[in-house]
Amino acid sequence: MTLALRLPRFRRLRTRLAVLYAALFAAAMLGMSLTLLAIAERSATDQVQRELAASGTVFDRLWNQRAAQLGGAAGLLARDFGFRAAVATGDKATIVSALDNLKRRMGVPTAFVVGIDGSVTGLAQPKLAGQAAGLWTALDGGQMSGVVQLGGSARHVIAAPILAPQLTGWVVFATDLDAKEMQGLQSLSAIPIQAAVFQRRAGGEWVDPADREGGALSGFIDRAASDRSASDVTTPNGTALALVKPLPVMAGSPQAVLLLRYPLDQALAGYHRLQFAILLAGLLGLLATIWATIRMARSITRPITLLDAAAARLAAGNEASVPVEGNDELSRLAESFNRMATDIAERERRITHLAFNDTLTGLPNRAHFLEHVEHELKLAERNDEHVAVMILDLDDFKSVNDTLGHPVGDEVLRRVATRIDTDLAQSFVARLGGDEFVIVTRQPADGEPFERLAKRAGDAAAERMKIDGHDVTQAASIGIAISPADGADARSLLKHADLALYRAKELGRGMFCFFEEALNERAQERRRIESDLRTALHEGQFELHFQPLFDLDANRVGSFEALIRWHHPTRGMIAPIDFIPVAEDTGLIVEIGAWVLREACAQAAAWPSHVRIAVNVSSVQFRRPGLSETVMQALAMSGLAPERLELEITESIFLEGLDTTTRLLHGLRAIGVRIALDDFGTGYSSLSYLQSFPFDKIKIDRSFIQDLLTRPGAVAIVRAITDLARALGMETTAEGVEENGQLTELRKHGCSSVQGYLFSRPIDAAAVRDMLAEEPPRSAAAA
Repeated sequence: MTLALRLPRFRRLRTRLAVLYAALFAAAMLGMSLTLLAIAERSATDQVQRELAASGTVFDRLWNQRAAQLGGAAGLLARDFGFRAAVATGDKATIVSALDNLKRRMGVPTAFVVGIDGSVTGLAQPKLAGQAAGLWTALDGGQMSGVVQLGGSARHVIAAPILAPQLTGWVVFATDLDAKEMQGLQSLSAIPIQAAVFQRRAGGEWVDPADREGGALSGFIDRAASDRSASDVTTPNGTALALVKPLPVMAGSPQAVLLLRYPLDQALAGYHRLQFAILLAGLLGLLATIWATIRMARSITRPITLLDAAAARLAAGNEASVPVEGNDELSRLAESFNRMATDIAERERRITHLAFNDTLTGLPNRAHFLEHVEHELKLAERNDEHVAVMILDLDDFKSVNDTLGHPVGDEVLRRVATRIDTDLAQSFVARLGGDEFVIVTRQPADGEPFERLAKRAGDAAAERMKIDGHDVTQAASIGIAISPADGADARSLLKHADLALYRAKELGRGMFCFFEEALNERAQERRRIESDLRTALHEGQFELHFQPLFDLDANRVGSFEALIRWHHPTRGMIAPIDFIPVAEDTGLIVEIGAWVLREACAQAAAWPSHVRIAVNVSSVQFRRPGLSETVMQALAMSGLAPERLELEITESIFLEGLDTTTRLLHGLRAIGVRIALDDFGTGYSSLSYLQSFPFDKIKIDRSFIQDLLTRPGAVAIVRAITDLARALGMETTAEGVEENGQLTELRKHGCSSVQGYLFSRPIDAAAVRDMLAEEPPRSAAAA
């Protein structure tokens, strides 16, 4: 009995439990269903809102497109000559005909002309014409497009001014914003929206003639017109989502808006049918999810957690990797992550290397050098040490590139870099660019002398090397600056070492030089001279003086040498030796030389025909293109005969490109210009240059003339030069003649002409004219 009584109770308990669980699941599913329904309603609402916004955008585009199309057509008609004439003369028949023709072509129901006086042409109905005349105020204010109320309905008006050439009126098109127009807009929407144009009446109520709901929407439009976002609206026909877009209206016309609506019942109809399917799928999904979650949590969560931690380490700039287990998608993702981390580390290493190292030699670059020097200066200040910055520059490296090619030049740079870096292993070696290297050494005052380090670096660079069958030997000049005396920061030391390098270059090949403050003052002076030279060119501060050359055979002045003088407004007369080297280094000598040529030829054109003018030409002028054109231009502008111009050159012009220089000289000779070799006997290869080019004259350097009366060897040299010139058919001029005894010796050895203080110092143009007017010539020269 007891067991029989307990079984029904057990069954009822089991049933109650089943019902309880069923109720719990039902409640869960109901909650999920309600949630899904709410989500569905929200999704439907969002979609409708997006579609309404898109439809509003489409309407804006159509509005602008229609306005542009009709505005263009109206403008085209307004610019037509015949139409403008008809408007100007009041030819209504022609106006109406043109408007009717354009209405048919453009599909516009209404077109008319508003005159400057407010008259309307093209509207047959007097009432409609009277309303159209009210547009005059807006048109006169420059408003060419907007919504107006014509004939009891809203219309879109587009106008264009008629200019003949003054304003005579406006061509006006009016399109209906009626149900037909709205249906065209509705057809472009992805959902069946309802579109209508409402206008505000005088009493403040919004009305659409086609609306059957009366003024039910008037209050909503007032609220939504300022909000401009879709919202719910309740009407006798049900609840809908609506969007209000204000429309531009013509001045004096009632406000107008576009109302876009979509009933919510239609938007949610499809979602109701899915509710039961969603409920069933949700129940099955819930059961499956519980089982799958327990099954997959361990296999998914752990790898993702590891990846997340590794990504955080990688983002912090640390090395990161994750273990790869298995061959599924997460394992492949882990492999890809590890490859990415490795590639990122390699790229960062390469970027860092390129940012601080030279690509050609592998040495540190300028940025690395500056950073290193600043670090060394801090250590030197702390330990009472000195830091030396040495700039090493290869002498005449350009000739290696020009003669052997850039590949050989690059290999020279690589080998020099390796040698310096190896021989000065305790020093920091970097490449600044081109053929410049920098060496940084920090050591106490009693350390290895910096002179010895500089010599070791120079010897390493100058060691002979064989590249592609060529024997190459590169001497190097070195400039040295030492902290703290020569600078307390990297840029100051670099600047001062560069000044010392410039001084070492001046001293000769393979030299090294320490920085001195005088070098800085000298550099400042060079910069001032360079700046003042540019000013002098533009302000005409240069003038020419002329030193006569006495023709010993004709016993008269045969030519003058043009010598430039610079009269500085504040510093007085500046000697050529102080500014000509600066002009050559900066290239200003080209412009200065062109001025000298033009001025010298212009002065010489007024002299007697037997007197020539001699002008010195810098080697820089020969290296730059255009020298021949400059000479011919000077001759053409002055009218001077070419044979009266003599160009004096030094053998330095042959050092860079003998063939090119020779061709240029032959070209000048071909037009009649004379060529003289100046400072003959002071170079190493003067005789070879005489063989390369047939000069008209050679000028014996003043160093031989000064010793002419005191050293027998000087007499032999002068005699050898005059004999050589006579054999080659060349004239000779002796420079620096200051004594009668020198003049006598030169006459005896057949010198053609003399130049020096014995006859005259350099004189200005006015003194030249006085000298040439004297008869007979000065006795000192004739003695």
